[in-house]
Amino acid sequence: MLIRNYTPSDCRALAELFYHTVHKVNARDYSKEQLDVWADGKVNLEQWNQTLQAHYSIVAVEGDTIAGFGDIDKTGYLDRLYVHKDYQRRGIATAICNELEIMAPKNIITHASITAKPFFEKRGYKVVREQQVERQGIFLTNYVMEKYVINTPFLETGRLLLRKFTEQDMAALFAIYSDKEVNQYLPWFPLKTMEEAAVFWKEQYHDVYIRDHAYQYAICLKSNNIPIGYINVSMDDSHDLGYGLRKDFWHKGIVTEAGRAVIERVKADGLSYITATHDINDPRSGGVMIQLGMQYQYSYEEQWQPKDILVTFRMYQLNFDHEKDRVYKKYWDNSNVHFIEDIPI
Repeated sequence: MLIRNYTPSDCRALAELFYHTVHKVNARDYSKEQLDVWADGKVNLEQWNQTLQAHYSIVAVEGDTIAGFGDIDKTGYLDRLYVHKDYQRRGIATAICNELEIMAPKNIITHASITAKPFFEKRGYKVVREQQVERQGIFLTNYVMEKYVINTPFLETGRLLLRKFTEQDMAALFAIYSDKEVNQYLPWFPLKTMEEAAVFWKEQYHDVYIRDHAYQYAICLKSNNIPIGYINVSMDDSHDLGYGLRKDFWHKGIVTEAGRAVIERVKADGLSYITATHDINDPRSGGVMIQLGMQYQYSYEEQWQPKDILVTFRMYQLNFDHEKDRVYKKYWDNSNVHFIEDIPI
């Protein structure tokens, strides 16, 4: 199965899929009279195309057949989610919903049919209320459902989209993590194969996204929504801010722009502080920390793994509450060599 972005040439096929899915799949929960007013076969294709282009809209393709589609707007309203009547129970709705949810802000709202309600409940959606929707004098029952996103909620800046990495991003992820220069000051070795990238994605992203709470972002340009870097905040007691960017996008303020958005998010979510460290041989990374409002606290040595090299780090911190003198000391306490440098600002 291939999941790709919607194109206007898909519109008629999606309208036909919608009609046949409603009349076949939803028939067990709604009367023929209700189905006829829900999907009357007279979709306004121009209007559908406009909304699908305005929203984040994707289609799932099996061979030459569009097997499903869905869309979500910038407010987090998940508008449509339909799977071809002949492709039910193959995980297609799950795959589409996974993709749509990565573009969601703090919470997602959907209006679920009686048929779809159990599917959304399994995904953690809660019923806000039951409602009766009137169509041509006929009433249909559906449910306003909501899901609160606390794992890597979607963020948007002037130039960037910050979202979860997906399996469809594997080539972009490999381009980021395989470059020796980009990964020179990172603990892991550059990736060498797509197989290594798949393992790395699962361990560093997929397995993190199933936790209750995380901030593990792909940095994407709005122009194409393809990852060009990453930024994250760890959920251990260091709340360490980490980032990386393909070198063809260096010196454009991209990480600083992404960092400001992530900092605002974690601050609003209640984190008291963040820290960040950089190798003293990588002072530009320290410059980003300063631009983000972080302050130098101390330096320390660590035998960094898995590269097994001795590195001197500088530690920066930004407190969000009134504890202005709080300093995260674990790196200091765990290192036999630690000191405070006189660093010009």
